[in-house]
Amino acid sequence: MSARVIGIDLGTTYSAVAAINQARIPEIIPNRDGGSLTPSVVLFDGSDIVVGTSAKRQSSAFPLDTVQFIKRQMGNPDYRFYPESTDCSYRPEEISALILKSLVSNAGRELTEYVADAVITVPAYFDEAQRTATRQAGEIAGINVIGIVNEPTAAAVSFGLGRDYTGTLLVVDLGGGTLDVTVMRCGKDTFDVLAVGGDPQLGGYDFDNAIITWALAEFERAGGARFEEDSTAGAQLRERAEDAKRRLSTAESTTIFITHQEHSAKLRLTRTEFVELSRHLLTRCEYLVEEAVESAGLTYRDLDKVLLVGGSTRMPMVRDLVERVTGMPVDVSVHPDEAVALGAAIIGELRHAQAAGRAPSLAGRRNVEIRDVVSHGLGVVADNEHGVASNAMVVRPNLTVPCQVTADWFSTVVDRQKSLFLQVTEGDEDGVDPKYVRILGTAHLTLAQRPAGSPIRVVFSCDLDGTLHIEVVDLVDGTNLGEMEIDRDANLTATDVEASRSELIWAKVI
Repeated sequence: MSARVIGIDLGTTYSAVAAINQARIPEIIPNRDGGSLTPSVVLFDGSDIVVGTSAKRQSSAFPLDTVQFIKRQMGNPDYRFYPESTDCSYRPEEISALILKSLVSNAGRELTEYVADAVITVPAYFDEAQRTATRQAGEIAGINVIGIVNEPTAAAVSFGLGRDYTGTLLVVDLGGGTLDVTVMRCGKDTFDVLAVGGDPQLGGYDFDNAIITWALAEFERAGGARFEEDSTAGAQLRERAEDAKRRLSTAESTTIFITHQEHSAKLRLTRTEFVELSRHLLTRCEYLVEEAVESAGLTYRDLDKVLLVGGSTRMPMVRDLVERVTGMPVDVSVHPDEAVALGAAIIGELRHAQAAGRAPSLAGRRNVEIRDVVSHGLGVVADNEHGVASNAMVVRPNLTVPCQVTADWFSTVVDRQKSLFLQVTEGDEDGVDPKYVRILGTAHLTLAQRPAGSPIRVVFSCDLDGTLHIEVVDLVDGTNLGEMEIDRDANLTATDVEASRSELIWAKVI
């Protein structure tokens, strides 16, 4: 059995998988139900773990055993899911690993080949902790993760290579749980990201919430009793809100039925009313689009094409917003649900070929360069000129990766200082109080004992996946002291990852 590389769009609500076929073009791998999309839903049924369509269908019947939208919890060290039917608890990385395990197993079955490597996509605006958590989820699932790639970049690669497109693209990717805005310049065989923006907590889920909030208020106004979202009635309402959102993408109005404690209500919602309920979300989307274009140093007149990616862009209000703001018609030739996975498969083949020292198996292509950027600023906590601790940014956002930035303003504080201790930060504001940025973790390194004030060089570098590495150089004698190990507060340790992998490797995933 030969080995293959696949591209995985690990989505908040739905996931997709693609691979390069014998014609050397990317294609979606159908799931066991014959569809292109697999619900990112996990149901714990005693010793069995159900993933995908069957889990979603049973979610309202077993709300306390079903976990959805786990992508929004990636990088959250405090989140645990406790299935009612088991005595176990699961972290976001482990839930995502179960989804990935199911996707890879199905891909291998469909391809009749062993899946050796995979590229997994993430929102462009995911921070370093969320990217690390996604990679760890892949490792727990037993996948050799050869790349963590930004979703809009993958979509643009799929679009650009498929059409030999050259020009400046604006990609608006509104998925089930996240919004990404990316400005990219495409050449014949080059893709250069100029700027990214977005919100990892803004997606179709939030538009569903707008309907749910309205429906609950209307139901109570009609005499119904309030209920919680994690109840059966709450799970059913979320399903109906999602269905209503989908129907309003093609119809001018729809009806939502709610039944709870022997009280029923039939609620009518128009598309115009839905737009008003979502006004605050649209305002946020508009701001993020404007911010990304401005960060790229461009105006809307500099754009050549606008792409919409992600299932939530099917809502007419989103398309109307983007066309109004940019003054341009959107390109509808991209499949909003499949473009990211197809692009991930292309990038996976490019990386796989590079590692193997061979030409990529892509129709009409030999060399393709993709240059992405750092989505958030990276730095350390350091005393400012007033002796007050503040965020000292070293790596600026939207810097092309891989990158390396040198900071020569470090020095020992006391005589015979034995070690260097850094609080590593992530945030886009330089010089602010550390409480306004995220503390990624701490880094320690043993030093040669020298007098106070001895200069130290700290080198920050980000790899292709946006993962941070820190090296230290003793400037007294030029000795490279090596890479600092970052104790990432929000992520699993290597030991934790291996323990989870060993435990879940035997999990029966249906």
